[in-house]
Amino acid sequence: MKSSFIAILFLLVTPCLAQVSETDKKIHALEKEIKNSNGSHRLTLLDSLATYIYYHTSEENDSIFKVTIAYAKELDSINIVVKQATHLLELISYNSQNFDEGKSLIASTNTVLQQASNLDIVEEYYTYVANFYYQIGDFDQAIKIYNQALVSAQKYNSKRIGEIKFRKGVIYVDKGDFGKASLNLKEAITYFQRENDTLSWIDAKMSMSILYSKSGFYKESKKERKEQIDLARKLKSYNNLGLIYFNMAADDNKEGLQNERISNLKLALKSNEKSKYKDYFEPIFKATLTVAYAENDSLEKAANLLTALEKNREAFTNNYNDAFYLEAKKQVLFAQNKFPQAIHYGKQYLELKKQGKQYEEIQEAEKFLAKAYEKVGNDKEALLHYKNFTHIKDSIENIQKIRVLAYYQTLYETKKRDLTIENQKANIALLDSKNKIMQQWGLFGGLGLVSIFGFLYILRSRNFAKSEQKAQEKFTQDIIIAQEEERTRVALELHDSVGQQLMLLTRKSKNSNDPSMEVLAKDALQSIRSISQGLHPVVLERLGFTAGINDLIHTIDANTDLFFTVDIEPIDSFLDKDKSLHVYRIIQEVLTNIIKHAQATSVTIDIHKVKSSIKINIEDNGKGFDFEQQIKISKSLGMKSLIERSKIIIGKLNINSTLNEGTITQLTFPV
Repeated sequence: MKSSFIAILFLLVTPCLAQVSETDKKIHALEKEIKNSNGSHRLTLLDSLATYIYYHTSEENDSIFKVTIAYAKELDSINIVVKQATHLLELISYNSQNFDEGKSLIASTNTVLQQASNLDIVEEYYTYVANFYYQIGDFDQAIKIYNQALVSAQKYNSKRIGEIKFRKGVIYVDKGDFGKASLNLKEAITYFQRENDTLSWIDAKMSMSILYSKSGFYKESKKERKEQIDLARKLKSYNNLGLIYFNMAADDNKEGLQNERISNLKLALKSNEKSKYKDYFEPIFKATLTVAYAENDSLEKAANLLTALEKNREAFTNNYNDAFYLEAKKQVLFAQNKFPQAIHYGKQYLELKKQGKQYEEIQEAEKFLAKAYEKVGNDKEALLHYKNFTHIKDSIENIQKIRVLAYYQTLYETKKRDLTIENQKANIALLDSKNKIMQQWGLFGGLGLVSIFGFLYILRSRNFAKSEQKAQEKFTQDIIIAQEEERTRVALELHDSVGQQLMLLTRKSKNSNDPSMEVLAKDALQSIRSISQGLHPVVLERLGFTAGINDLIHTIDANTDLFFTVDIEPIDSFLDKDKSLHVYRIIQEVLTNIIKHAQATSVTIDIHKVKSSIKINIEDNGKGFDFEQQIKISKSLGMKSLIERSKIIIGKLNINSTLNEGTITQLTFPV
């Protein structure tokens, strides 16, 4: 069992609560003036009142926001509509928590959003909509909206850029996508340092600590947290301090340091007493301390805490807090030997975590149910959940460790970006050549009767343009070949230098009597091998084309839900080394496009030699697309590289796609 981490929830809680007694006169005066006004002046007053209530009171009455939004729509004041919809959405998220109402508010606001002229208000709206989806556990939708907010923020270099990247990083941590999490958090930390935003810097560093911990780097995580605690104490940032202690307790639990775990949870509660978000986090911290007591033979303390919490269940059994309550409830029932009831709450907890795709929590939930079913003698269910637990555990352990991934991914992506720029230049030159031909033929059609000399001139110019086009095509193909050579070089360097050193480290770690060091070394070595394999498929050289394609299909089959039907005739003897690599890359690109875009459930692959040609047919049952239109508008090099690689092997590529029916990709080339 492990405790959960919290990273940015306190940022999302309604800000700046003040005592009502200090605001009564201000609110009463505005309400009185509103009653005696109309038109645009009335709207200005309503907007002022709603904004004042949002920032300066703890009012939970959302009627003023609804009235303001409705009146602003009547007067076509869309900026006010969007601004107050943002405020109302946050109140819904953290007060009423009526998420159906929140979704309805988003839908109605989206209908007028394009009419808003204030980019800052639009950007803030996107950010809070993303917060809303994060709050309800829809991480994919939250990421999508954050990306929209980032586009808006980057248009005028908004100060929210760092915050958006930070929040994206946190979601990627929760999703288990550590590579993207690391890149976003590092960018956010750099941004906060540049802007001297110390509190936000602490928040981002806290999330990076969680990332280290989830990757098994407990030493680095602890070092980060100690620095954060010292700084938070100096700044009297009790909001941060409670969360840092809470997350330290989660680390302690992973390392088996149960006394330290309980001590840090108590410190989290103590720090939370001085936090302005005390009411929000107190049930979370207490529920987690309940779990710690239950798991460490302090059943009486655990039961007393749970009883106290259940006296006010509405405060901690809604939405995000619900997971902490269910965790506490099932652990206490298990410790009390009430196994059927523990199973009941354990299944609710598992379903809740599946909705958010939080794989570490899902893993522990499966393990808990396996133990509980074993206690009641249901071996079948116990085995099923244990298999689920081990499958997820193996998957998590195979995640590339963040430091290796971040370094080598950045190294490779930088090189890929440089080559992409060169490829784009070549494609621009190709388009220029084609446009030149079209212009010249148009001129010939209009002036063809003028003279034979004009005809000869155009013919000569056309031939020159064709020659130039062929030269540009060759240049593009040379870039693709150079790209493969560079990939091969980097892959060999990884294998021969870093890979050999890590292999030596793995062997030495076996004699160190430190299991965590041995696991870390093995995982790092596996990461290097995976990156090297992605850069250059060594299996092609060792076992041949047919084995390489089968290995590629097997890897995709193991990591996706696609169902493959495969009929591959051995054709290795008909391919040389270069042609084998280009055909492999074409098939790899087609399968990658199916995974990313097609939304398919099945793929059929046929590879056969027919007379003096090789014919490859790849068919999926996905959503299809307009191939001609895609070629015109696509900025991706993927589709263009398919065409150029086909030309390199003197092949004919045909893509036949029908919307909602699927896509058939056919490649034929001579042997």
